[in-house]
Amino acid sequence: MEPPTAIKSVKMFDITYPLALSSKKDRYLPSKITPTNRRRRVSVEVHKVTPSFEEDKQASPSKPERRGSLLSPRLLSQDCSDKNAKNDASAPPEICYISILVNTAANPIETLVFRKRKEKNDSHRSGQDSVADDYSLAEDTANSLMETPSTNAVNGLGDWFAKYKVPLFRFDIAEKKKRTVIVSFLFRGTQYRREFIFDTEQDANRFCQVIEKEKQQLGFRAKARLDAALGDIQLKKGERLSLLVDIVSATDLPTKSPDPYVIVRFQGKRVHKTEHLSNTKNPIWTLRKGSLFILNVDALELFEANDGLILEVKDHDGYSKHDSLGAISVSPQTIYNWDGERKEFELKALSGETVYNEGTLALRVRRATDHDIEFLDKFNKSKKFEIKNAAGDLLPTLETGGSALKKLMKVNKKTEMGETKYLVRPGPDPKRKVETEWLTKEQIDEEALKPSHSWLDIGSGNLGKVFVEIIKCDGLPNLDTGSSFGNLTDAFVSVVYEDCFARTHTVDDCLSPRFMPWSRRAFILHMMHTSSQLFVGVFDSDPHTANDDLIGRVSVDLTNLTPNMTYTMKYNLYASAKCNPREEKYGSVTIRLRLELENQRTLLLSNIQYPDSVYVNSNNKKDYKVMHKTVHGSVDMKKYGLANINQYVEELYDYLTIYYYLEDSFVSLILWRGKSTIHFPVPSLTPLSIKWLPFSVPLHSLIAFFCLSRMVENPDLIPSIFFGSIGWILMATMELRTSGPDPWAKCKSFKHFFWSLIGGDGVIKPHDIAPNENIERIREREEAWKKRVKDAERLAEEYAKEQEEYWKEMEERGDIDEDLSVVKNKFTLNPATAWLYPIQQWLGIIVNALRITKNIVIWEESYLSFWFAAVSFFLCAVSLFLPWSLIVKWTMRITVYVFFGPGMKLLDIYYIQVDEAEESEQEERQKSERQEYLADQILQAQIMREDNTKLRDFKQYMFGEYITKVNIMKKDRFIDKPLPESSAVVYKPEVKSLGSIAMQEAGCHSVRVDGQHLVGEMIPRMYESPGTDAPIGKPTKKVDDDVPNYNDSYSVAIAKVGTIIVGAAILSVYFVPNLLSAFRGLVSKDIYVNV
Repeated sequence: MEPPTAIKSVKMFDITYPLALSSKKDRYLPSKITPTNRRRRVSVEVHKVTPSFEEDKQASPSKPERRGSLLSPRLLSQDCSDKNAKNDASAPPEICYISILVNTAANPIETLVFRKRKEKNDSHRSGQDSVADDYSLAEDTANSLMETPSTNAVNGLGDWFAKYKVPLFRFDIAEKKKRTVIVSFLFRGTQYRREFIFDTEQDANRFCQVIEKEKQQLGFRAKARLDAALGDIQLKKGERLSLLVDIVSATDLPTKSPDPYVIVRFQGKRVHKTEHLSNTKNPIWTLRKGSLFILNVDALELFEANDGLILEVKDHDGYSKHDSLGAISVSPQTIYNWDGERKEFELKALSGETVYNEGTLALRVRRATDHDIEFLDKFNKSKKFEIKNAAGDLLPTLETGGSALKKLMKVNKKTEMGETKYLVRPGPDPKRKVETEWLTKEQIDEEALKPSHSWLDIGSGNLGKVFVEIIKCDGLPNLDTGSSFGNLTDAFVSVVYEDCFARTHTVDDCLSPRFMPWSRRAFILHMMHTSSQLFVGVFDSDPHTANDDLIGRVSVDLTNLTPNMTYTMKYNLYASAKCNPREEKYGSVTIRLRLELENQRTLLLSNIQYPDSVYVNSNNKKDYKVMHKTVHGSVDMKKYGLANINQYVEELYDYLTIYYYLEDSFVSLILWRGKSTIHFPVPSLTPLSIKWLPFSVPLHSLIAFFCLSRMVENPDLIPSIFFGSIGWILMATMELRTSGPDPWAKCKSFKHFFWSLIGGDGVIKPHDIAPNENIERIREREEAWKKRVKDAERLAEEYAKEQEEYWKEMEERGDIDEDLSVVKNKFTLNPATAWLYPIQQWLGIIVNALRITKNIVIWEESYLSFWFAAVSFFLCAVSLFLPWSLIVKWTMRITVYVFFGPGMKLLDIYYIQVDEAEESEQEERQKSERQEYLADQILQAQIMREDNTKLRDFKQYMFGEYITKVNIMKKDRFIDKPLPESSAVVYKPEVKSLGSIAMQEAGCHSVRVDGQHLVGEMIPRMYESPGTDAPIGKPTKKVDDDVPNYNDSYSVAIAKVGTIIVGAAILSVYFVPNLLSAFRGLVSKDIYVNV
């Protein structure tokens, strides 16, 4: 699309145009034997560039002339040039063209070809938008500016049309010989040399003078405009720009239901086009819809552009012309200084298009990085992003499965020398095929417990690493038909953790599968947040159907696990953790797990900020369903249904059991029952030493008595005690968990987190946990609590029956009028009511909030629990030094004297009682403020919607179309706990040989797959986590001497704590009393008594 122009001047010359015999050697047909049809005309045309936008055209002082025929009588009879034009930056840009005109009567064949081409171009422009030409800007413009043959005959020779039309900067005079001029010009990417023979030598001289003058004049104008465009910008010599342009979105487009797309033009040539979005007035263009492109341009060429970068929004129509909905022009200076922030531009009508003056277009522009250029280059070559799939066979494959007939014919058990042996599945050890093909049950169990041979290293976090191995499953149900023929469950285990997904090999036809160390079963997961759960799901593989059946799933809580310990944990499998029933079990799964944390303080500080949502993508719908069921279970609680509403109500009813905890705690508190264990030093005579002996002390009763007695005597302590009581409750629940007999129910203590914050490392030391440790005490405690709840429920039912009998007796006496047909304490809903689904949604929000609150109170989210307790104690300490009685007293005085005093009358006279004009102005001002606030909120919502839409499209392109949301905060109704037979041992790294070290450096025994966490704007990149050294079966923490260690020693930590305590004591003893005395002096009672 050429810039709109109006002809300023035309100078015409008659020439003979000899046929070129060899352009390279300047050989032409002699003029004497040149045929008459080689007569041509050369025109030197100067065009004024008129405004591209209709609004600018209407604002110009004089209306530009409409472009007509090049050889109209008016143009031939007079010179339209403005001799008084000044070479300044304010003058409109000019373009000079050299046209070689051909006579239609003398050249009928060329005329016919031209007319066919013109008709094709016109029909193409009136319909769909033309495809971008491969020619340069000059050739594209020259082709588009060809004029139709004039209807006015000139000198009786017929009409003339421009066969060649070349911008002046592409045209040069190579040589002049009397009345012959040899010229050189570039047209459609080809360099031509032609001979012009003028009628007289004077015409030849005048032609050369006109060319030289126009080049000088246009050069002066271009330099003035360039200086004005540059301003204070200093360009580097030969500076080249690679600009990343993001067409973000458009809003409030005109017309009813447009199908908008955007065309980008630079210096008249189309450089990019997005895809159209159907039926939307607020489109958001994404990566796969063409929102991103790189503009490679010379910096000088950018500032020489007349209109900068023009972006036009058009309405796609499959059967008619694509209407223009508006366009924007971005100045070169704005583009040069743009650093990627989002900017909005109002759409304006282009010259000659319909004026709407509606809608905006949002853009982002910044300098392109090497990553941007590489990414878009790969994207333009292939629309499919190649990435390793952690769910696929990245590790060495094994011979597994086969067709259904082959599986039925396979023998999985045999007797050899009186021993029953089983076929090892999914396959034998590739290094020991003969020895490991058939093994006994004991041998299979022994092999399954051996260290894994290969590890899959996946994920994006940098807080730590989770080493997990899937060992075995037991007691799985059979979900396949034909069990009598040996067709049993084909089990595999899926693992979802934050932004990564992986799965084991499939073990065919086995209800108690063992995952062997040479199979794909070991994964190294990178941690992004401490609250993240490890989701493990067991499935029945059905390769010939669209779904793999879920057997059961479990969520492994990593928050309270101790690093550098190897846990072997066994879990019962359930269909869902969000709702009942939980009585039915679907077998069990055993995993081996170890944590490797970089820095305890870093983990603790990372919980200050609320975690972002995490999503996992898959390009396979079957894998997506596996991921979704692994994370969320088989029950969709977001789907509308009365069963889901009843589940929410039942869960809310279950929270009433907190009354039993409160009742027991209150009784223990007021009766001074010893619940806390404190160690006191006791001297020992044989040998001479000090022993720390435990004593049971009613610590909470002592604290409550001391605080309440002080509060009664000094009400100023009420705020401090209020904040302190929050931390006190959290400490009490923490003590309840840490003092229990169940090692799998313990949590990290406040002391551990405090020392982690101060010294960088906690106080919890790894220690072994034996299978069935304290099992008798655990069962006694559980049975006692179940008996406590059943007794309470029985008493409640008896009380309800007594009340019901009482009301029946009262009804028989006629004392009340009560309809007893309505059953009380029963939740009923009418399913036909339209507001049921909103109720379900609100119940879901309330239940999720209660779950998070419960997990913080009972230290399931122990990191957050510490921060709540620490902040509560800090506010408690700060509140101790504030004179609350004076603050309350003076707040009430100021309130009374200011808002109820006689001064309010003055406020009424001079502010409240205003005339109608002031009131109307005030209302308009308030309305304007509300509109600005609303517009800002709408803009923020629009930006968030744009970011989410673009990020979702990026993830779908890079990782797959199917998306599963992975919860970071614990939001399940039920918490999965390891079974008592689980165990733990302190991790002891094995001593590696030189061969193992060499294999480690070569990257053997591990495969690295980046996670799906993207960082950055416009073109985000995958977060790169360092690989993990994982020699055979024993991945160890890499020690890098160049990385500083932020963990303080205990002596340094004690010094820090001592400094804080001494500083606080000095402030408390000297600064706070002086401050209080000064404050009391200012607000002394004598002041207002004397008044």
